[in-house]
Amino acid sequence: MRRICNRSLATLVIALGVSLLVSGAYAQDHGAAHDPHAADSQAVEAQAHDTAPTQGEAYPDDPHGHDPAVTHTEDPHAAPAHGEAAGHGAEGAHGAEAGHGGGHGGMPHLPSALTFIESKLPPEAAAKVDAFKDPIFSLFMALVLALVFVSLSTKLDARKPGRLQMAMELLLGGLYSLFRTIIGDDARKYTPFLGSLFIFILCNNLFGMVPLGHAATSSFANTTFALGALTFLYVQGIALKLNGIKGYLFHLAGSPKSMVEWCLTPLFFPLHVVGELIKPVSLSLRLFGNIFGEDTLVATMVLLGAGISYSLSGHNPYIPGLPLQFPFYFLGLLSCTIQALVFTLLATVYIALWLPHGHHDHDEAHGH
Repeated sequence: MRRICNRSLATLVIALGVSLLVSGAYAQDHGAAHDPHAADSQAVEAQAHDTAPTQGEAYPDDPHGHDPAVTHTEDPHAAPAHGEAAGHGAEGAHGAEAGHGGGHGGMPHLPSALTFIESKLPPEAAAKVDAFKDPIFSLFMALVLALVFVSLSTKLDARKPGRLQMAMELLLGGLYSLFRTIIGDDARKYTPFLGSLFIFILCNNLFGMVPLGHAATSSFANTTFALGALTFLYVQGIALKLNGIKGYLFHLAGSPKSMVEWCLTPLFFPLHVVGELIKPVSLSLRLFGNIFGEDTLVATMVLLGAGISYSLSGHNPYIPGLPLQFPFYFLGLLSCTIQALVFTLLATVYIALWLPHGHHDHDEAHGH
């Protein structure tokens, strides 16, 4: 047992060291790749400024220092030609895209496996691949989880369960107990969806901390909004199935019972409709904001450590960066788990709010 623990600890240390070296080496290469261009451009500008003739010195015959042989047929303040403007615009856009990582608003981000694939592709193909980066990683994670659970289902053994089987039973058993506390005895019906939601979000969150990985949940438009919309449609389908159309509209009206409540229905009904539409957006923004902020923080610490190491080593691109991001990995592990749990718990409460009131009374009576 002690040998197994030592081997697991050694594997964890090696994986952590590789992640630190990969991130530091990439940051050093990134800085070294941009510094020579900046230095060359500054040197060319300085040389041009030093060799340019001053006014009245190059052409003493002209008091304004202009060459009399040159006829000025172009206005220096005129707009450039269409082809020239297009060429400079494309070049500037390409340079900005290369310098800021594919147009991510200049936010620092760590490289993924697709980053090296994009470097081998033409600019147009690389831009298209980068646009589908989040769906690609989401699909990859879904396929990995599907393969793991399908392979596990063929090896289930009640007498001699393996380690993976015991881990999955512990995880799903704990999730079911949590869902049953909120929903009741019918939680078994919703555990497959809620459990899959939790595992998928958790694995996507954690995959952003793996070297050459990427957290697809750090994108609102491509991932988290889709998860929120999926949860919204799932819950609304359950609500219509359990309550019917009349019960569904009655619930949106605030379940009025007295005459005063019926009079307030025109006010409560649109508020409840807006509240239902806001729920998936709030779920999506909460998950996106936390994971995006976590990834940005880690990438910033990586670049900062690489910059310090690059400066102290005399601009040596082969020296790994300082592991300033190391403490934030533990914070990231906690944040990834909490955000996946919060999203799943809110979805569970969302389902429980739409269950018929008689269902709750029956579960409470059965529990007592």
